[in-house]
Amino acid sequence: MEDFIQKLPSVSGWLIGDAPAVREALAKFSWKSPVVVVKIIDSVLRGIAQVAFGNNPLTGLLILIGLFVGNVYSGLGAILCSLTAIFTAKVLNWQDDAVAAGHSNFNAVLIGTVTTALYPAVFGEAIPLPVWGYMVIAAVFTVCVMGGLGRIMEGHNIPALTLPFNIAVSTTFLCMKMAGYGTTTTDSSSADSAAEEAIHWGQVFRGTLLAAGHVWAVEDVACSCLVYLALFIFSPILALASYTGAALGTFSGLLVSSSPYAAVYHGVWGYNGFLAAGSISFFMVPKPRILLLAAINAVFATFIQSALGPVYAANGLPVFTFPFCLASVVMLAAAMASGPPSLRVGNPTFPELHLVQHKKSSVKTTEPTKNADDAVSQPML
Repeated sequence: MEDFIQKLPSVSGWLIGDAPAVREALAKFSWKSPVVVVKIIDSVLRGIAQVAFGNNPLTGLLILIGLFVGNVYSGLGAILCSLTAIFTAKVLNWQDDAVAAGHSNFNAVLIGTVTTALYPAVFGEAIPLPVWGYMVIAAVFTVCVMGGLGRIMEGHNIPALTLPFNIAVSTTFLCMKMAGYGTTTTDSSSADSAAEEAIHWGQVFRGTLLAAGHVWAVEDVACSCLVYLALFIFSPILALASYTGAALGTFSGLLVSSSPYAAVYHGVWGYNGFLAAGSISFFMVPKPRILLLAAINAVFATFIQSALGPVYAANGLPVFTFPFCLASVVMLAAAMASGPPSLRVGNPTFPELHLVQHKKSSVKTTEPTKNADDAVSQPML
């Protein structure tokens, strides 16, 4: 099994894990070659999947299909903003491998999906044509912010995650408000908001499923099922960890919110937990202690979501994925501080390979000391 994971054979290398066969085949061609169209498609699809840490074009394709099934405008927004970000990254001379892996455009994907999905709810009107222009500008911002934050945070070995998206989308939404968009206000309160409501556990379970689609701001069962299938193709460990995070976030939502529990049933309380658990499982070697930390991070992100909710609501905005980012930056730092440096994945691929590589490196490290009978113990520092 370890050899299979390390060297994905024939068809498997084109489909599962990080699809190394696809990456290696396209790496032979430059961005100025006739194959550039295929390279762009691969980058777009990987970027869509990279939102949930899945560096795989098939994973991205399934998620893109789910976006179109749930909301056609979200699918179109994802493609438009991805292409904008890729073009911007090439103009700004980003490294080819970073663009090919979708690192330049996954934040832009969220600009496209979240803006198209949430604009009508936040502004109380259909999306006017100029808003698509705002989306393109925000997509450009994500590339610039990603480059800056990446340089700042790389010294601490912590990824920027979706912080560029959060900064760009919050700025854009507030600017659109200042520009007078959405003058029609909607009253989100309901007459029975104070009435007690029994918890419908079937709807709670449905919320754990819908949380996956809410990562891209699409509330649709079919979309969410495609997301989980897509992640399972990339990495069963990541798919399981992400769903566990979504479930923990959803159940935590019952603790930090009050009746009625519509937001819980619709998956709104689970998407930050989905991402929070996935981030720890992806950037750290998924050993039992790390998976426990991933579960804690999911709950922590949900509590932050509850705390930040009123602050954002005062400006008529949702919390986006700020809770996931804040929680994960702290927990990744905590994980690196409390464990050996080898648990932090230096060059992320997919969790199963991370486990195999860590096991082999651990064996190599311990081999020279197996017969050292005269070893002197060192004090703890």
